[in-house]
Amino acid sequence: MIPEIKTILYCTNLGPEATYVFRYAISQAQHYKAVIHIVHVIEPLGSFAKNIVEQYIPQDKLESMHEQTRKHFMDRIHKRVSSFCQKETCTLAEGSDLIHGISVLEGQPFETIMKTGLEINADLIVLGSHRRKHLASPGILGSTARKVVNASTIPVLSVFTPEEHMEELDSH
Repeated sequence: MIPEIKTILYCTNLGPEATYVFRYAISQAQHYKAVIHIVHVIEPLGSFAKNIVEQYIPQDKLESMHEQTRKHFMDRIHKRVSSFCQKETCTLAEGSDLIHGISVLEGQPFETIMKTGLEINADLIVLGSHRRKHLASPGILGSTARKVVNASTIPVLSVFTPEEHMEELDSH
């Protein structure tokens, strides 16, 4: 039986490779008539840094800053999707059936991606892979991509972005 792809989890760090990787998610979604759920994961502060911050910033102010950060990243993803559509003349306007959801979540990237993939019943995970140029073996994936590829029960499309395809869609 040929597998069906109905739901794609596109994971983004909002870096300069995001647009190139997103094109692969769009291509797969259009080909399979699937929907895309976009996720961006914000790593929490380490316990040492968190303790220092909590000593100097009141809890209510800290919660407000946290919510502002989440809103900033959500707005940034919406702007990127909109910019991409204008540039690529695609039809991803708000309310489109292609983009099923956008989530900005806090946690360890690997664990959060895996959990989200299972929660939304993803049939494919699409993410970028950073190759470590400073390591002896030039083809080694970044730690998050490597962990997802090695541990996922959901098929993973890991996309390496050549230097000439890095681009920024917005100035922030």
